Amino acid sequence: MKCGQSRQDKTETIINMLNLVETQKTSFQFRIESLKYQATGEDSVRILELEKSLSDEEIVKRISASFDEVLSDKELNDMYNFAQSSAYEKLFKSGELFKAISIQFSDINDEINKITNNFSEQVERPSNRFKPIPIDKENGFYATVDYNYSMESSDIKWEEKPSLTPEDILEVKKVGGSYEERPEINILFTKEGAKKFQILTKENIGKPLAIVVANRIVSMPTVNSEIIGGRANISGNFSEEEIDEMIKILKGKD
Repeated sequence: MKCGQSRQDKTETIINMLNLVETQKTSFQFRIESLKYQATGEDSVRILELEKSLSDEEIVKRISASFDEVLSDKELNDMYNFAQSSAYEKLFKSGELFKAISIQFSDINDEINKITNNFSEQVERPSNRFKPIPIDKENGFYATVDYNYSMESSDIKWEEKPSLTPEDILEVKKVGGSYEERPEINILFTKEGAKKFQILTKENIGKPLAIVVANRIVSMPTVNSEIIGGRANISGNFSEEEIDEMIKILKGKD
Protein backbone atom coordinates (compact mmCIF):
# COMPACT_ATOMS: atom_id res chain seq x y z
CA MET A 1 0.00 0.00 0.00
CA LYS A 2 1.38 3.38 -0.97
CA CYS A 3 2.17 5.85 1.78
CA GLY A 4 1.01 9.44 1.85
CA GLN A 5 -1.84 8.97 -0.59
CA SER A 6 -4.31 11.82 -0.80
CA ARG A 7 -8.02 11.51 -0.14
CA GLN A 8 -8.65 11.71 -3.90
CA ASP A 9 -6.13 8.92 -4.59
CA LYS A 10 -7.92 6.67 -2.12
CA THR A 11 -11.31 7.63 -3.52
CA GLU A 12 -10.26 6.75 -7.06
CA THR A 13 -8.81 3.43 -5.89
CA ILE A 14 -12.14 2.51 -4.30
CA ILE A 15 -14.07 3.66 -7.38
CA ASN A 16 -11.90 1.44 -9.62
CA MET A 17 -12.10 -1.61 -7.35
CA LEU A 18 -15.89 -1.36 -7.12
CA ASN A 19 -16.15 -0.79 -10.90
CA LEU A 20 -18.41 2.22 -10.26
CA VAL A 21 -17.51 4.07 -13.49
CA GLU A 22 -18.52 1.18 -15.76
CA THR A 23 -21.66 0.59 -13.69
CA GLN A 24 -22.80 4.19 -14.21
CA LYS A 25 -21.90 4.21 -17.91
CA THR A 26 -23.77 0.97 -18.59
CA SER A 27 -26.84 2.16 -16.69
CA PHE A 28 -27.11 5.39 -18.67
CA GLN A 29 -26.08 3.80 -21.98
CA PHE A 30 -29.17 1.58 -22.16
CA ARG A 31 -31.47 4.51 -21.41
CA ILE A 32 -29.81 6.88 -23.86
CA GLU A 33 -29.56 4.33 -26.70
CA SER A 34 -33.29 3.67 -26.56
CA LEU A 35 -34.01 7.41 -26.77
CA LYS A 36 -31.95 7.81 -29.94
CA TYR A 37 -34.60 6.00 -31.97
CA GLN A 38 -37.30 8.45 -30.90
CA ALA A 39 -35.54 11.79 -30.42
CA THR A 40 -35.65 14.55 -33.03
CA GLY A 41 -34.48 18.14 -33.31
CA GLU A 42 -33.28 19.69 -30.07
CA ASP A 43 -33.71 16.43 -28.20
CA SER A 44 -31.16 14.75 -30.48
CA VAL A 45 -28.65 17.51 -29.70
CA ARG A 46 -29.33 17.15 -25.97
CA ILE A 47 -28.69 13.40 -26.17
CA LEU A 48 -25.29 14.01 -27.80
CA GLU A 49 -24.42 16.45 -25.03
CA LEU A 50 -25.46 13.93 -22.40
CA GLU A 51 -23.17 11.32 -23.95
CA LYS A 52 -20.26 13.76 -23.82
CA SER A 53 -20.93 14.39 -20.14
CA LEU A 54 -20.50 10.67 -19.42
CA SER A 55 -16.74 10.56 -19.93
CA ASP A 56 -14.74 8.52 -17.43
CA GLU A 57 -13.23 11.69 -16.00
CA GLU A 58 -16.63 13.32 -15.45
CA ILE A 59 -18.08 10.20 -13.85
CA VAL A 60 -15.13 9.92 -11.45
CA LYS A 61 -15.54 13.61 -10.60
CA ARG A 62 -19.22 13.21 -9.73
CA ILE A 63 -18.76 10.00 -7.75
CA SER A 64 -15.85 11.59 -5.86
CA ALA A 65 -18.12 14.50 -4.93
CA SER A 66 -20.59 11.96 -3.51
CA PHE A 67 -17.81 10.37 -1.45
CA ASP A 68 -16.81 13.81 -0.11
CA GLU A 69 -20.40 14.53 0.85
CA VAL A 70 -21.09 11.25 2.64
CA LEU A 71 -17.78 9.86 3.95
CA SER A 72 -15.55 11.34 6.61
CA ASP A 73 -11.77 10.91 6.32
CA LYS A 74 -11.88 8.05 8.82
CA GLU A 75 -14.73 6.29 6.99
CA LEU A 76 -12.92 6.68 3.67
CA ASN A 77 -9.75 5.23 5.21
CA ASP A 78 -11.72 2.31 6.64
CA MET A 79 -13.24 1.60 3.23
CA TYR A 80 -9.87 1.97 1.50
CA ASN A 81 -8.14 -0.39 3.91
CA PHE A 82 -10.91 -2.96 3.53
CA ALA A 83 -10.70 -2.73 -0.28
CA GLN A 84 -6.97 -3.57 -0.01
CA SER A 85 -7.49 -6.54 2.30
CA SER A 86 -7.66 -10.27 1.65
CA ALA A 87 -11.13 -10.23 3.24
CA TYR A 88 -12.36 -8.00 0.40
CA GLU A 89 -10.80 -10.36 -2.13
CA LYS A 90 -12.57 -13.38 -0.64
CA LEU A 91 -15.91 -11.61 -0.33
CA PHE A 92 -16.19 -9.75 -3.63
CA LYS A 93 -13.65 -11.15 -6.09
CA SER A 94 -13.14 -14.88 -5.61
CA GLY A 95 -16.56 -15.54 -4.09
CA GLU A 96 -14.81 -17.98 -1.71
CA LEU A 97 -16.87 -16.90 1.29
CA PHE A 98 -20.22 -17.29 -0.48
CA LYS A 99 -19.20 -20.73 -1.75
CA ALA A 100 -18.37 -21.81 1.80
CA ILE A 101 -21.71 -20.49 3.08
CA SER A 102 -23.53 -22.36 0.33
CA ILE A 103 -21.83 -25.63 1.34
CA GLN A 104 -22.90 -25.15 4.95
CA PHE A 105 -26.54 -25.06 3.82
CA SER A 106 -26.27 -27.81 1.20
CA ASP A 107 -28.20 -30.34 3.34
CA ILE A 108 -31.18 -27.99 3.59
CA ASN A 109 -31.07 -27.26 -0.14
CA ASP A 110 -30.97 -31.01 -0.87
CA GLU A 111 -34.08 -31.60 1.25
CA ILE A 112 -35.94 -28.70 -0.39
CA ASN A 113 -35.04 -30.10 -3.83
CA LYS A 114 -36.37 -33.54 -2.87
CA ILE A 115 -39.67 -32.08 -1.66
CA THR A 116 -39.92 -29.91 -4.78
CA ASN A 117 -39.36 -32.92 -7.04
CA ASN A 118 -41.97 -34.96 -5.14
CA PHE A 119 -44.47 -32.13 -5.43
CA SER A 120 -43.79 -31.67 -9.14
CA GLU A 121 -44.58 -35.32 -9.79
CA GLN A 122 -48.01 -34.87 -8.16
CA VAL A 123 -48.95 -31.81 -10.19
CA GLU A 124 -50.63 -32.32 -13.55
CA ARG A 125 -48.62 -30.76 -16.32
CA PRO A 126 -50.49 -28.00 -18.15
CA SER A 127 -52.20 -29.06 -21.37
CA ASN A 128 -53.73 -25.74 -22.49
CA ARG A 129 -50.67 -24.41 -24.29
CA PHE A 130 -50.92 -21.61 -26.85
CA LYS A 131 -52.18 -22.82 -30.23
CA PRO A 132 -50.68 -21.16 -33.33
CA ILE A 133 -52.96 -18.71 -35.16
CA PRO A 134 -52.82 -18.38 -39.00
CA ILE A 135 -51.95 -14.84 -40.13
CA ASP A 136 -50.85 -13.27 -43.40
CA LYS A 137 -47.73 -11.51 -42.17
CA GLU A 138 -43.99 -11.81 -42.65
CA ASN A 139 -41.79 -13.44 -40.02
CA GLY A 140 -41.00 -11.29 -37.01
CA PHE A 141 -42.12 -9.70 -33.75
CA TYR A 142 -45.25 -7.50 -33.85
CA ALA A 143 -46.75 -4.92 -31.50
CA THR A 144 -50.51 -4.47 -31.06
CA VAL A 145 -52.72 -1.68 -32.41
CA ASP A 146 -55.37 -0.09 -30.14
CA TYR A 147 -55.13 -2.94 -27.65
CA ASN A 148 -57.34 -3.22 -24.58
CA TYR A 149 -57.29 -5.90 -21.91
CA SER A 150 -60.77 -7.26 -22.63
CA MET A 151 -59.90 -8.35 -26.17
CA GLU A 152 -60.00 -11.99 -27.20
CA SER A 153 -56.84 -13.24 -28.92
CA SER A 154 -58.67 -13.48 -32.25
CA ASP A 155 -59.74 -9.81 -32.04
CA ILE A 156 -56.29 -8.32 -31.46
CA LYS A 157 -54.97 -6.16 -34.28
CA TRP A 158 -51.27 -6.07 -35.04
CA GLU A 159 -48.92 -3.50 -36.56
CA GLU A 160 -48.60 -3.73 -40.33
CA LYS A 161 -44.83 -4.26 -40.21
CA PRO A 162 -42.80 -6.22 -37.63
CA SER A 163 -40.69 -4.37 -35.09
CA LEU A 164 -38.01 -7.05 -35.48
CA THR A 165 -37.34 -9.51 -38.32
CA PRO A 166 -35.00 -12.51 -38.74
CA GLU A 167 -32.35 -10.01 -39.88
CA ASP A 168 -32.21 -8.77 -36.27
CA ILE A 169 -31.37 -12.27 -35.01
CA LEU A 170 -27.74 -13.20 -34.34
CA GLU A 171 -28.30 -16.75 -33.08
CA VAL A 172 -31.25 -19.10 -32.67
CA LYS A 173 -31.14 -22.56 -31.09
CA LYS A 174 -33.24 -25.25 -29.43
CA VAL A 175 -33.03 -25.51 -25.64
CA GLY A 176 -34.76 -27.56 -22.97
CA GLY A 177 -38.03 -25.98 -21.86
CA SER A 178 -40.11 -26.22 -18.69
CA TYR A 179 -40.68 -29.89 -19.44
CA GLU A 180 -38.24 -32.18 -21.23
CA GLU A 181 -40.69 -33.13 -23.97
CA ARG A 182 -41.39 -29.48 -24.76
CA PRO A 183 -38.22 -27.78 -25.98
CA GLU A 184 -38.09 -24.04 -26.58
CA ILE A 185 -36.48 -21.78 -29.15
CA ASN A 186 -33.89 -19.44 -27.68
CA ILE A 187 -33.18 -16.27 -29.67
CA LEU A 188 -30.17 -13.98 -29.30
CA PHE A 189 -30.57 -10.67 -31.13
CA THR A 190 -27.85 -8.65 -32.82
CA LYS A 191 -26.67 -5.50 -31.05
CA GLU A 192 -29.09 -3.43 -33.13
CA GLY A 193 -31.84 -6.01 -32.65
CA ALA A 194 -31.34 -5.96 -28.88
CA LYS A 195 -31.92 -2.20 -28.88
CA LYS A 196 -35.10 -2.63 -30.93
CA PHE A 197 -36.33 -5.38 -28.62
CA GLN A 198 -35.66 -3.24 -25.56
CA ILE A 199 -37.71 -0.39 -27.05
CA LEU A 200 -40.47 -2.76 -28.16
CA THR A 201 -40.86 -4.26 -24.68
CA LYS A 202 -40.53 -0.91 -22.91
CA GLU A 203 -43.35 0.61 -24.98
CA ASN A 204 -45.67 -2.41 -24.68
CA ILE A 205 -45.65 -3.37 -20.99
CA GLY A 206 -48.89 -5.15 -20.13
CA LYS A 207 -49.61 -5.90 -23.79
CA PRO A 208 -49.07 -9.05 -25.85
CA LEU A 209 -46.57 -9.37 -28.68
CA ALA A 210 -47.08 -11.61 -31.70
CA ILE A 211 -44.19 -13.79 -32.83
CA VAL A 212 -44.89 -14.79 -36.41
CA VAL A 213 -43.16 -17.69 -38.18
CA ALA A 214 -44.30 -19.13 -41.50
CA ASN A 215 -47.61 -17.21 -41.58
CA ARG A 216 -48.56 -18.29 -38.06
CA ILE A 217 -48.53 -16.54 -34.71
CA VAL A 218 -46.54 -19.21 -32.88
CA SER A 219 -46.38 -17.35 -29.56
CA MET A 220 -48.21 -14.42 -27.97
CA PRO A 221 -46.34 -13.50 -24.76
CA THR A 222 -47.47 -10.60 -22.58
CA VAL A 223 -44.73 -8.09 -21.79
CA ASN A 224 -44.22 -7.79 -18.03
CA SER A 225 -41.27 -5.40 -18.09
CA GLU A 226 -38.66 -3.78 -20.29
CA ILE A 227 -36.21 -6.46 -21.45
CA ILE A 228 -32.53 -5.61 -21.58
CA GLY A 229 -29.99 -8.15 -22.81
CA GLY A 230 -31.29 -9.06 -26.26
CA ARG A 231 -32.73 -12.52 -25.63
CA ALA A 232 -36.16 -14.04 -26.15
CA ASN A 233 -37.73 -17.50 -25.99
CA ILE A 234 -40.50 -19.09 -28.05
CA SER A 235 -42.33 -21.84 -26.20
CA GLY A 236 -45.40 -23.86 -27.06
CA ASN A 237 -46.82 -27.32 -27.63
CA PHE A 238 -44.51 -27.95 -30.59
CA SER A 239 -43.04 -31.18 -31.86
CA GLU A 240 -39.30 -31.57 -32.39
CA GLU A 241 -39.88 -31.31 -36.14
CA GLU A 242 -41.86 -28.07 -35.79
CA ILE A 243 -39.16 -26.57 -33.57
CA ASP A 244 -36.44 -27.51 -36.08
CA GLU A 245 -38.44 -26.06 -38.98
CA MET A 246 -39.04 -22.77 -37.16
CA ILE A 247 -35.34 -22.50 -36.33
CA LYS A 248 -34.48 -22.95 -40.02
CA ILE A 249 -36.89 -20.17 -40.96
CA LEU A 250 -35.64 -17.79 -38.26
CA LYS A 251 -32.08 -18.47 -39.43
CA GLY A 252 -33.18 -17.46 -42.92
CA LYS A 253 -32.53 -20.89 -44.43
CA ASP A 254 -36.06 -21.31 -45.82
